[in-house]
Amino acid sequence: MTNASPPALGLRRWRATVGGVALSGLERPGSGPPVVLLHGWGARAETFAALLLRMRTARPLWALDLPGFGESPLGPGGWTTTGYADLVRGWIAEAGWSRVSLLGHSYGGGVAVRLAAGPAGPVDRLVLVAAAGLRLPPPAAVRRRRRAYRRRRLLARLLPPAVRRRLEARWRERYGSPDYRDAGPLRPTLVDAVSEDLAPIAATVAVPTLLLWGARDADVPVATAGAAYRRLITSAELVVLEASGHFPFLDEPRRCAAIVDAFVDSEL
Repeated sequence: MTNASPPALGLRRWRATVGGVALSGLERPGSGPPVVLLHGWGARAETFAALLLRMRTARPLWALDLPGFGESPLGPGGWTTTGYADLVRGWIAEAGWSRVSLLGHSYGGGVAVRLAAGPAGPVDRLVLVAAAGLRLPPPAAVRRRRRAYRRRRLLARLLPPAVRRRLEARWRERYGSPDYRDAGPLRPTLVDAVSEDLAPIAATVAVPTLLLWGARDADVPVATAGAAYRRLITSAELVVLEASGHFPFLDEPRRCAAIVDAFVDSEL
């Protein structure tokens, strides 16, 4: 987990326990059905601070620290997008909210897809920002790292087992993604996320959906992931921010806030 820091002015830190699991996050108070924000891998609720402070909707905004991130302890571990979605669903139920809007970024987008999918539930609309969760051709840099790792593993078969194991551990650290290297006890969760494909689940999302993508996103490119979500979710509208990368709400916070405001305040 990352080190704690005081919340920005206008935001308050909240804590709750759901099914024995401790949760924390940031809230910007308001009235009406809440908007719940789910962060991406390696991030935390504070990642959304610029967005929370610039949004003009009167609705309350709640950003979570998923367990293992920010100020939410890892808890029992073994987390998957399914487990996180079930936890957030339980938190929404315990809060007594019959209607919420969801915003999920990157990994949190996959969790949000699971929450919004299927028959009628509390989710009335969905915002996916550079959402992960689809099994798509990896970017070129990732393909190069994988090829280099596979070549070395093939050569290592000629070495004694003890030497091979040491080298393979070193190569995993060298050629694995930064997220993989830094995942620590959440490494199994990351491996599960990389291997899963939410396409069949995304195809069952029927609520109004906004897809918000940065044109310069090299991690989850709009040409592949954004376009795929647009095809899968028939109710979705895709908006591309030309000056943004993987974090549109940090690269263009005012424009991003205005777009999300208009969407969450629109009449259904």
